[in-house]
Amino acid sequence: MADPVIGAALHSIGALSSSSCYTPQKKTKLWAWESYWISQATFAWLILPIVGAFLTIPNYMDVLAASPTDAMLRSFALGALYGVGGLTFGLGIRYIGFSLNYAIAIGISAGLGTIFPLIWTPNEGFVWLIFDKFSTLPGQIVLAGILLSLVGIFFCGWAGALREKSQGDVPSQFSFKTGVPLAIIAGTLSAVFNFALLAGQPIEQAALDAGANDLMKMNAIYPFSNGGAFLTNFIWCVFLFRRNRTGSQLFRLPGQGGGKLAFYYLMALLSGTFWYFQFFFYGMGHANMGDTYGFTSWGLHMSMLILFSNIFGTVFREWENARKLSKRILHIGMLIIVASTLVITYGNYLGQQTPVH
Repeated sequence: MADPVIGAALHSIGALSSSSCYTPQKKTKLWAWESYWISQATFAWLILPIVGAFLTIPNYMDVLAASPTDAMLRSFALGALYGVGGLTFGLGIRYIGFSLNYAIAIGISAGLGTIFPLIWTPNEGFVWLIFDKFSTLPGQIVLAGILLSLVGIFFCGWAGALREKSQGDVPSQFSFKTGVPLAIIAGTLSAVFNFALLAGQPIEQAALDAGANDLMKMNAIYPFSNGGAFLTNFIWCVFLFRRNRTGSQLFRLPGQGGGKLAFYYLMALLSGTFWYFQFFFYGMGHANMGDTYGFTSWGLHMSMLILFSNIFGTVFREWENARKLSKRILHIGMLIIVASTLVITYGNYLGQQTPVH
């Protein structure tokens, strides 16, 4: 039986894993960005999703044979769009800084990825469930939690933007007019990953029919949703290799031996594993949120990403020299996100007792 409390805990583990996935990059300073990115992406979006599917889904080849081809293609294509969103996110940082870009993109992703599937899904088209879901007391509590999480994300982004400004970290190419549209595009396409998972539900069902555990069923989708994201990023990194002439770094570091290169690939593996684990735990968390308000999983995941990213920032002393106002706003935002998580979890719990049909 689904347990929203356990579901929220599993989502928090996934968000914690995601927030730590860039930490190993600090040890790969001799690599150009594209060298690091394609290496960790190969593990996160290609190798580990495939290995994870074969390890956790019984008779996975039979599952693929029983899955509709159009579901695989839709999940892959939507995953590729999500990959474009990740690249657009990186461009937005150049113009409005990390914190503001992060808050806008994650806020939009959380809102769209949570609410829009109640209006339209890639397999069923328009479903118009939004009024039914929010017409009861549990639904209204869940909606309040979702809105509260967006407020918390806004506060955290505001605090980060103030910190960057006070510390002189505003990009030299700062342009609100250019950066904000890029962040909006990034947030919109980031939400598409949730639709890639929804598109893969027939694959999920085939996995259940083959005897897969309910907690592991989403692993059957990841080779397609993540594979699409890998393709987009692979194409972009190949372009950067050609433009910057950095492809040789994948075989030998400048002035270093092969042993050092092996360490860099180990860091890429560690980073890719952290990234993959966010959705490994996301799938288990989603299964525990229940059928009635399980759509809240995406919003929970996005808000927890903000929460744990800022916790990591505090641990690594990124806020040490920030002004008191910035820290105060950050702490308010983090408390709001914690409160929103509790509210959404409680609404899910009530929804389990009085399900909406």
